[in-house]
Amino acid sequence: MEMVTLRGIVLREYPVGESDKFIHVLSKERGFIEISVRGGRKTVSKNAGGSQLFAYSVFSVRCDKGRYYLDSCQPINIFYKIREDLQRLSLAGYIAEVISYTSGQHEQKNDVMRLVLNTFHFLAEGSRECNLLKSVFELRLMTEIGMMPDIVCCAVCMNYMSENMCFDVLSAKLYCGSCIKDHGANDTAMRLKGSVVHAMRHIVFSDFDRLFNFRLSPQNMKRLSQVTERYMLLHLDRGFKTLDFYHSVM
Repeated sequence: MEMVTLRGIVLREYPVGESDKFIHVLSKERGFIEISVRGGRKTVSKNAGGSQLFAYSVFSVRCDKGRYYLDSCQPINIFYKIREDLQRLSLAGYIAEVISYTSGQHEQKNDVMRLVLNTFHFLAEGSRECNLLKSVFELRLMTEIGMMPDIVCCAVCMNYMSENMCFDVLSAKLYCGSCIKDHGANDTAMRLKGSVVHAMRHIVFSDFDRLFNFRLSPQNMKRLSQVTERYMLLHLDRGFKTLDFYHSVM
């Protein structure tokens, strides 16, 4: 039996028996893992705080034949204020479901964990609007797991910016207004204003220190949210119930 210390974020929890539970944790050291928490549902449990949903904690676990059992945990940040707003709570649930689904594609990638932590930080702080956080998460996650879109310039004429740009969510390529006609506009091509294209480039290419530092008008923010969402869902080839709930409370 191996003793391991991990730093991770609790992205899912579900009950077992009368007082136990399992938690799914995105960890820095071992990627996405499941941990058994004995007595974790008891309010008097010493591990209740650090093993609750969305908590970022240090976990001391025993590993036996690929299974993890919690000995103790110490919370670093429980992001409690996320729970005070239904819209932000629903967005956090959506992020958790997406990370769970894509876990095999980002095992032990520190940048994915950093993306989730930063997004949860701004969700709890309330200093960024939800659609901005959603778009940053969607597009940057796709970039980090190897599905970065080709948005440097028009895929045909190499024009960096024109009055009307189109992003084809299927091919993941950017086209200017002229070249999209020759390319053959279809249902997967979305027309975008220059500010939305610049925002997408910012999300894909900027350092984490500046990743969330941009602003858009409400109309352009809505369009950015539409294009990043459609791009991610198409290439992951599935929908998410938590996303449907997020839209229902918007």
